[in-house]
Amino acid sequence: MKIGILLFSIILLSSGIIISAVSTITKQCELISYGYGSVANPPQYWREELWSVLNKGMPSAYIILNGTRTVNLSNISSVSLNSSYFYVYVIKGYIQPYAYLSPIGLLLIFLGTATGFRGMILLIQERALGELSKGYAVGGSIYKYVIKRLASFVISMTIVSSVVIILEAIHGVCITKSISELITFSMGYSRHYGISVTSLLLTSLAFTSLLTGIAFALTVYLSPFLVMKAILGSSLINSLLRRWKYIGNALASWVIAIGLIYLFHVYLNVLPIGSPRGHLIYYLILPLVSLFFPFIGIFANRILLSVSKVPQEFVAKGLSRDVLVFRHILGNLTVVTLSSISAAFVEMLIAEFLVEAIFAWPGLGYLIRIGVDYDDFKIVEGVLMIYSSIVIFSNFIADVIYGIIDPRVTR
Repeated sequence: MKIGILLFSIILLSSGIIISAVSTITKQCELISYGYGSVANPPQYWREELWSVLNKGMPSAYIILNGTRTVNLSNISSVSLNSSYFYVYVIKGYIQPYAYLSPIGLLLIFLGTATGFRGMILLIQERALGELSKGYAVGGSIYKYVIKRLASFVISMTIVSSVVIILEAIHGVCITKSISELITFSMGYSRHYGISVTSLLLTSLAFTSLLTGIAFALTVYLSPFLVMKAILGSSLINSLLRRWKYIGNALASWVIAIGLIYLFHVYLNVLPIGSPRGHLIYYLILPLVSLFFPFIGIFANRILLSVSKVPQEFVAKGLSRDVLVFRHILGNLTVVTLSSISAAFVEMLIAEFLVEAIFAWPGLGYLIRIGVDYDDFKIVEGVLMIYSSIVIFSNFIADVIYGIIDPRVTR
């Protein structure tokens, strides 16, 4: 059973990372429209395509008149001709055809990380204690608990949607149109790029999902094992974790990012930054290290402080060291970690926004930077909306998993 949970979580996590990587794949796309007249119109619905503008740039366009004359265009829009021609309107660029999978990848990574940690803890307890690892906790109805959490999720999303509608109304957008856009997840068109904000969000979320997924999985999986090493008597790791917290708090991700850029990109010139132009892994290394390094120290130390003190009632019972460590301390470690996973996930997303903006990594952080720089209200609104949705949904998922693992919270 324990091995089954662990294998299932590994499948979820691996699938999430693979799906996130697949959603970043780009391929060349060519859209064509043709007609006869004095106005050349671009292909219908071209703005809804999943253009990879943050990674590959805006698509280019040109018109072929009467099959011989070619006119290159500086922007994509309807073009008035000096007389009637037979025209072919061509738009060429790069799209991310699988970008719509990015939310699924992020969800699978979060689920795989949470369930995988629990599966490993159960397996360690069973190998160390055997039958003594079994615990019995009395809880309430899990269905009622999930319904309560779902109601809280709906209320939170309603509040966020109401704020978006109010902001739209302030900018002169009809309320019914705003509600319709929210229901259909159609966020309008970017003033800067002229394409669908929804496509911008999905294509940038693909890169955010990949970076966050790997960094978050490494943090959550490695931190508890470092803590267990410290608890089992490794004074070196114990001392390292307690000092690592101060390093993580003093050196934020964006500070580390600037230092890494100067050392490895400017001075040594061994690692690239910006939108991936070659192998994705080389562009991923520096943002991943700057995001992962401070958080593993902070997260591990947070867990260490929570489990370092053994409750006196367990000591008074005369329990053996193995039972204390593997049953009670390790069990408490599971609950503490799961209850703080969603908070750590939110903190990492906030840090990632700054890291992406600094490295020009084509994710949500870089997208909102562009929205602010060019005063593109639709982009900023869309990023904040999807960010709020991710935070609220991750809290809901964490609460449900927490209720399943620790039935006492359902009472």
